[in-house]
Amino acid sequence: MFRFLPFLALFVSFASFAENNETQTRAASTSTPTNITPLSDGAALNQAGRQRMLSERMVKAYIQINSEIDSMKAEKQLIHAQQLFATQLRNLKHYAPTPLIQDNLGTVEVRWAKLQAALSAEQPADTIELIAIGEELVAACHQVVLDIEQYANTDSAVLVNVSGRQRMLSQRMAKYYFAHASGQRQQKVIDGFYRALGEFEKGLNTLLIAPQNSEEIHFALSGVEAQLNFSKAGFNRIQSGQYATHVISRTTESMLKRMNEITGMYERLHDSGELNSSFLLDDHRQMVAAL
Repeated sequence: MFRFLPFLALFVSFASFAENNETQTRAASTSTPTNITPLSDGAALNQAGRQRMLSERMVKAYIQINSEIDSMKAEKQLIHAQQLFATQLRNLKHYAPTPLIQDNLGTVEVRWAKLQAALSAEQPADTIELIAIGEELVAACHQVVLDIEQYANTDSAVLVNVSGRQRMLSQRMAKYYFAHASGQRQQKVIDGFYRALGEFEKGLNTLLIAPQNSEEIHFALSGVEAQLNFSKAGFNRIQSGQYATHVISRTTESMLKRMNEITGMYERLHDSGELNSSFLLDDHRQMVAAL
């Protein structure tokens, strides 16, 4: 069941060595490293928001591996999520335009190291403890999103945040669902699942009524809405123990993919200056200010 964990430990050790070596090389040069992608404010919002999703995705994939739920796909997801998180963290550190954002990215690094240690430990991590460690990282990443949103100082950044947050919620729903299916029947697991589901629905409704939506965006959002409605049949049987793990795995992956594409659309509208989010009400702002 835990055949993947030794390889994961080796991967994390190599990644840490590579990152430390790259840091030393970067310090010796004032030029922009070739593996750093310069970011616009919209792209920085998108990548910082994606870090929240990847934090949830790593924990979700680890639970899947240990529970043997689409474990081969989950192994690939975990490795890719770690690689992408490290790459985007480098991009964001290079982008960081204020001391506050730089400091809060430092907090992300500390919590990222803590999650890596838990994921690569020889003994399988306790699921509830791992969830807590992962959500500490999510919270740190979320703060960076809010910092960049404030720095960008445009109402349009809110839509990029709302859309990006949907990606994270898709993985949070799956994480809690798989945790419950693996035997974690604590009330806080159920509460976490239904809270994530409710927030996903609220965020989706916010995006669906945005008058700035292009026909392409509206069509894509309608596809997410259809998938959510399809998934509810499986979601609603969670407390009775009638799990549809493979169906939920596929549908939440599809929802994630669609929301990632939609967030990219909003990012491009934001950077073009065509996105005006004055329709957003205070409760929508409060929604994206909290996890």
